[in-house]
Amino acid sequence: MSLRLKMTLGIGTILLSVILAFALIALRYQTKYQQDLARHQAELIAAVADRSLARSMGLGETAVVQSILGRIGEHKGLAGIRIVDTAGRILRSDRPEEIGRTLAQGPSLDGGRAQDPVWDLQEQSVGVFRPIFNGPACAGCHPPDRKILGFLNVLVSFPPLDAGISYHWTMVILAAVVSILAVGALLAAFFRVSLGRRLDLFSATMSRVEAGDLSVRVQDASPDELGRLGKSFNAMVERLAEARRQLEDRHAEQIRRAQSLAALGTMAAGIAHEINNPIAGMQNCVRTLLRGNWDKVRLAQYLEMLREGLERVGRTVGQLLNFAREAKPQVTRVSLRPLLQRCLTLLEHELAARQIATFLHVESEVSDILGDPHQLEQVFLNILMNAIEAMPNGGKLDISVRERRDPRFVQVAVIDTGVGIPPENLPRIFDPFFTTKEVGKNTGLGLSVSYGIVRTHGGYIDVESTVGIGTTVRLDLPVNGG
Repeated sequence: MSLRLKMTLGIGTILLSVILAFALIALRYQTKYQQDLARHQAELIAAVADRSLARSMGLGETAVVQSILGRIGEHKGLAGIRIVDTAGRILRSDRPEEIGRTLAQGPSLDGGRAQDPVWDLQEQSVGVFRPIFNGPACAGCHPPDRKILGFLNVLVSFPPLDAGISYHWTMVILAAVVSILAVGALLAAFFRVSLGRRLDLFSATMSRVEAGDLSVRVQDASPDELGRLGKSFNAMVERLAEARRQLEDRHAEQIRRAQSLAALGTMAAGIAHEINNPIAGMQNCVRTLLRGNWDKVRLAQYLEMLREGLERVGRTVGQLLNFAREAKPQVTRVSLRPLLQRCLTLLEHELAARQIATFLHVESEVSDILGDPHQLEQVFLNILMNAIEAMPNGGKLDISVRERRDPRFVQVAVIDTGVGIPPENLPRIFDPFFTTKEVGKNTGLGLSVSYGIVRTHGGYIDVESTVGIGTTVRLDLPVNGG
């Protein structure tokens, strides 16, 4: 059973109980009112009849008395009018057939000593026994020592009264039913328009929270109980959201630590390989030189090997230093065409060895930029080396420099026809120590250092790649520096 139905039934039950209680009170009041009205009617008829009969009874005109009783008995609502003696025997009546009978039941007349009217309330009628007192006119027929000669009995029937009461009772029941139906309809409309809509929104919000959406809130600012419930629910969701954020932060931190440790291990292995290999070669050269069995040609070869080994170690250490510290750029005006030509010249041997065709396109009147030429050279060399390594079987390397629509920037695009970068690796290419090459081939610091230099200059770097087609690296460098 829904909450709306329960509330409707509850309120309807309370309302019905109130209406029924009111109806019972009203019925009781109406019954008492009708009884009092009947008593008053009986008393009034008895008084009128007493005055009408007094003269004829004093004169002993029995026929006239009987006639008066007959006329009074025709009164609407009157069940009977009689004259009875102190023992209850009927002496005169509007119904002659009952003259001489004794009342089968009735109130105690106290042997004719009751001086006040005596009331007789029966199931179908209410009657009054009005004492007939002895008087001078009665001296001829009755002894003077008797104070009460008999009673005038007026009987008012209840059926007309019952009909009235039934009518009122029926009207009360009908009013109760109509009231309940009207209130039920109003409550249904109220629930549907007000509470129903609010409860539906509340239920929908709870369903979304149950599904895991902790961003939703109950939009109900009402000061009633449902509004307070909504505030409590929102506070609970806030605590849940905060708890989830803390868990996610801790989880992310754990992942970062794990990744850092993994990357650190990979870097350490790579650095060890990068340093140990040349050191081992240099140690062999030194041991050979120490033995002394060498000529000038071999001496030159050994010295060249020592130089190359030292340069290799120096490059590795330099990459680590560049990553560990952010060197402040020595800003000057830089022309990109000669800078890129110098980088291509430095890589000319590698390009030729891999049979890679290079193309450099610089738009006329392209603006110079403000930056550190040495750091920018390092950036372009890292990007070009990655492009060369992506084309082991040859290819094409296209470098273009052009003005952007935004006059504040110049764009350098490096496009290769290499193997491309898998989509799962593309978001991580600028992460420190990330590399797809085998241990010892690369420390994974080149692109990370390049990214930091470009950002320090106030520029942007973006990479697009398709496996099997190639990679495009775009650098947006500010004309007036960062």
